[in-house]
Amino acid sequence: MTNGIENKTVWLTGASSGIGEALVHQLVKSRNFVIISARRADKLQSLVDMYPEKLAILTYDVVDEKSNATIASRLGDITDQVDVLIMCAGTCEYDNGPDFDPSMYKRVMDVNFMGTVNTLHAAKPFLLKAKRDNPGSPHIVAVSSMSSLAAFPRAEVYGASKAAIDYLMECASIDLKKEGVDVTIVRPGFVDTPLTQKNDFPMPWIMQPNEAASAIIKGMVKKKRYINFPWQLNIVLTLAKIFPSFWVSKIGPKLVKKETI
Repeated sequence: MTNGIENKTVWLTGASSGIGEALVHQLVKSRNFVIISARRADKLQSLVDMYPEKLAILTYDVVDEKSNATIASRLGDITDQVDVLIMCAGTCEYDNGPDFDPSMYKRVMDVNFMGTVNTLHAAKPFLLKAKRDNPGSPHIVAVSSMSSLAAFPRAEVYGASKAAIDYLMECASIDLKKEGVDVTIVRPGFVDTPLTQKNDFPMPWIMQPNEAASAIIKGMVKKKRYINFPWQLNIVLTLAKIFPSFWVSKIGPKLVKKETI
């Protein structure tokens, strides 16, 4: 049974756990060839052992200078084109003071924002090659977060990094349209992953990684500009975005002790 994304060459970063790993399982079952990336090859080997003919490992640290200097060449050793780029690599830290520690902000922004930029830089020639050789548009999918829609306690750096991804990809969707490249922004709520398992606060409407992966692929098939889930949290935070002053002055302060995101 296919899920609507089939017979594609997919490059997927952040593939070793969470949403990225769940996407790998669903994509290979639809006859896609998936190039999986993470910082360490050993974290990916178990996936290759399961699907040896459908996966290729491309170790990649999205913030490391040496890794970024060679990534395009190493990607070219595996394929000459990429039909779908899915960027799941990311990290999360909370500013508990807030203390505005520059080193924390640099760490998070380097992975979440600059890591996205670095990956796009390497992938673009391969995406354009796919456009020339295959029918249909190449597709870029960037995983952001619903935290970009509203202000939350302690989320200064994490939310800002995801909001930066949103703006980056919204601009890219305009500029890449003339190149025939589709862009999708994914904004998950809480998903049960190694990152969220460290959270010390309630996580309403938390989803399992396979549920999140299914929601992403369903939206990708429709070439949606935005894929937001779960719908319950999306409604709440969409209202927060429409009425930001009310949210910041009335709702946000009530969340400080509860720390709900």
